[in-house]
Amino acid sequence: MIYLQKLLPLLVSPLAIILYFLLISFFTKSRWPSVCAIISVIIFSNPIVAQFGQTYLEKDYPVVELKNIPKVDSIVVLSGMIRNIEKTNGEIDYEFSEAVDRFEAGISLMELGKSTSIIFTRGWLPWSVGMPEGEYLRSLAVARGINTNNIKLTPEVKNTDEEAEAIFRLLGSNNTIALVTSAFHMPRAIKVFEQRNFNIVPIAVDRRAGVSKLTFLDFLPSGNAIAENSLFFREIIGRIYYALIY
Repeated sequence: MIYLQKLLPLLVSPLAIILYFLLISFFTKSRWPSVCAIISVIIFSNPIVAQFGQTYLEKDYPVVELKNIPKVDSIVVLSGMIRNIEKTNGEIDYEFSEAVDRFEAGISLMELGKSTSIIFTRGWLPWSVGMPEGEYLRSLAVARGINTNNIKLTPEVKNTDEEAEAIFRLLGSNNTIALVTSAFHMPRAIKVFEQRNFNIVPIAVDRRAGVSKLTFLDFLPSGNAIAENSLFFREIIGRIYYALIY
């Protein structure tokens, strides 16, 4: 199932759509699918289109001041912020992705005394190497001064739904949690945690929809825009999937 969940967004991603048009053009010998492919490239590589997509994904959860949130039973930091890299000697090392704000927000909440418990999830996929993400994050949290007795880890999990179930098994229902994840991912995360009867204080971080003045650069094709539009498609598919199963 996990392979299907990861494959489906690829099949309807911007690059896949462009490829479909090119294949149709090749096999039908028609130029119109090629024209559609060119139009798709222009649209999906446009930073303005990407900005609209990211704004839509993040619109439901505004920025919150961490010092103003209430105390909670536990702080839950969802995985998805670590890249495994190979050092020159062949050993596995780890580095943060752009979602590092998840970890920083979780640590800040602990430092502010918003809870005495923080939970990291052992994100782990069949093709992962090295240690599960939560174990690495625990070591970083301890280095930042968090007492190891206040840190909990879930068993290995492969997606958001499994994270919610694992945390439910750790805490039980009717607990109030500060749920820390990326702003674009928060609506989907809220849905699966609400199904387990958690009371949720959403902490939406890692915002991708920035604010800047419009310039001619925003009308030029951008590889980053294609990546952001791919993220938009993936997240929308994820929301549809969870809406169907819940």
